[in-house]
Amino acid sequence: MRRSLAALALLAAGTAHAAAVSIYTDLATWQAALTGAVQTQDFSGYAAGTSLFGETLLPGMSLTSNTQRLEVFGVDPAAFALGGRDNGNVYYEAQYALPYRAVALDIGSFESIPGNSSTAVDTGQLLFTFSDGSTELLEIAGNATGASIFVGVVADRAITGFRWTEAHEGSGGNEETTLDNLRVALRGDGNTVPLPGTLPLAALALGLLALGRRRR
Repeated sequence: MRRSLAALALLAAGTAHAAAVSIYTDLATWQAALTGAVQTQDFSGYAAGTSLFGETLLPGMSLTSNTQRLEVFGVDPAAFALGGRDNGNVYYEAQYALPYRAVALDIGSFESIPGNSSTAVDTGQLLFTFSDGSTELLEIAGNATGASIFVGVVADRAITGFRWTEAHEGSGGNEETTLDNLRVALRGDGNTVPLPGTLPLAALALGLLALGRRRR
């Protein structure tokens, strides 16, 4: 079942799923749900142009793309996939080899301006996968400035990875986006991060739509 999140509306997660998952759209609220320390990869330790293929960005965490190159890019460094966007099927993909129950990321440079076909004309898709085989799919809209969009997840199962599939421009190619501030958290004893009884989903004008998780 598809659930729309209106701008600035707060909705509580209610449907039972194989894995209990809460989605956050701001860093402070995500951090408040955690009991363990947060580790962050902001790419400040990498030189511009460094290839990220095969790199361990955080303990047990790697990032790849289906493009020709995946590099550290920009004055404010971030991960940027280069090449292949004309085909309209570009994605970034992360894998977690450790049993993280909380992960987060910033999506940057994601512009969507009504009437401007050189920016995104649809939504991107962010798919999280979990150790029980279930998934959580979010449709995320860009904004007029390309300002960073925060997405955080807290689950009662290990998060095994995510795939960010970019939105499309009017030409059919992909809107160029970056990924930054990749975050992971795990309780010190290695157990599940606890979920409060009710964790609201804050849309905060991001146009984020939660889709029903498909069971295995």
